[in-house]
Amino acid sequence: MQTRQTYWRSTARIAATLCAACVMLWSRVASADIVYLKTGGVLRGVIESAENTDDSVTITLLSGAEVELPVEHVSNQQRRPLKFEEYEVRAESLPDTLEAHWELAEWCREQKLDEQREIHLEIVLAIDPEHRQAHYGLRHTFYREKWMTRDEYEEARVAEGFVKYNGKWISAEKLEAVRNDDAASQAEREWYAKVRVWLNWATGNHAQRAADGLSNLRGINDPTAISALVQFLGKNSRADIRRAFIEIVGKIEGPGPIVPLATLSVREDVRELRELALSMIAEPYYEQARLIVIDELRDRNNIVVRRAGTVLAKIGNETSVPALMRALVTTHSYKVRVPVQGYSFGVDGSIPSGTGLPPEIAAGLRTGVYDSVQVVPLLGAARATKLISVAVSRENAEVLMALREITGRNFGFDENAWERWWNVDRNQTTLAPDLP
Repeated sequence: MQTRQTYWRSTARIAATLCAACVMLWSRVASADIVYLKTGGVLRGVIESAENTDDSVTITLLSGAEVELPVEHVSNQQRRPLKFEEYEVRAESLPDTLEAHWELAEWCREQKLDEQREIHLEIVLAIDPEHRQAHYGLRHTFYREKWMTRDEYEEARVAEGFVKYNGKWISAEKLEAVRNDDAASQAEREWYAKVRVWLNWATGNHAQRAADGLSNLRGINDPTAISALVQFLGKNSRADIRRAFIEIVGKIEGPGPIVPLATLSVREDVRELRELALSMIAEPYYEQARLIVIDELRDRNNIVVRRAGTVLAKIGNETSVPALMRALVTTHSYKVRVPVQGYSFGVDGSIPSGTGLPPEIAAGLRTGVYDSVQVVPLLGAARATKLISVAVSRENAEVLMALREITGRNFGFDENAWERWWNVDRNQTTLAPDLP
């Protein structure tokens, strides 16, 4: 394998690159803080403006010496930062080696001399075409097993059928879809401003403006407005505004309203509004709504699980059965304040039989009568208490009701019986209906 010195001397391409780089280099840097003498000499340093008069020019050389010249001896003068002078001094004595050019390129990077840096990076690549850091410094891209300049890379992507859109390369067939998505996003952002203003009108004290705001909100039928409606109306603390949200979104055509309506049918605290949200879901979109509600069966909040069961009793089908079977009995964690000494709990936070909470309280937690329990000492008795987590298994009657509605069967809360019927008995009846 050739040494770098041999490679340098024997490669005409590298010599040509160096020659061209030198021409570029001196043409770029020969313009600043230089005093040109009529005799042909050149002085480099810092021109002292305060010292200059109509009769003389004063320049402090790189050596520190100060020279004052009569103006009749000066043919021209140009200003530039001192780092240009230091660069020229370094470049004049630079060895023609990869290491030296790379070191000077790094110095140029620190000094923000971008054009000079590029020249030395090009020389580095002329010596070592695979020098990764030099390629990165020149913003080259490694693509299709070779290094490419920015222009070469763009030409290659265009040849492959890609187009550049908002700084990203996208296949031509996807461009229209991406543009449509961007247009929809822009439309959504515009709706945020409108809905915010109209809601402020509708809830303000000016009667006419309130009527105009409510009229504008109720006239919305654009699916791109749903996100803004959810933000400002669907999450509002006022029940009357949430009702208006359900009524407005429920009239918008297409699948867009299904996610917020199905979510509200389970998570809205007002029962009347939960039922209204469910009624706004058209039957062709039940499948999409079912998937959302089925996911709520795994919620940590038992109330949400039970509400999901109620919804699935109305719109569920056989695809909902496995998830409903798993949600017949669910375990939830509650915070309970208890005396430091008194009631005992299992190591996992569960309520054991025997010495624990009073039986009627424990049963109430299991059956959903109580969502949480706070144990306090008798009046006048100063007892220290602590807050602990209690794991309680809940039998969800609403989930059982959904299973009964969908299957016509009732195995109570016996999950094993339900699974046995679903996986064995039901299939056998279907496959061999004539067997006794």
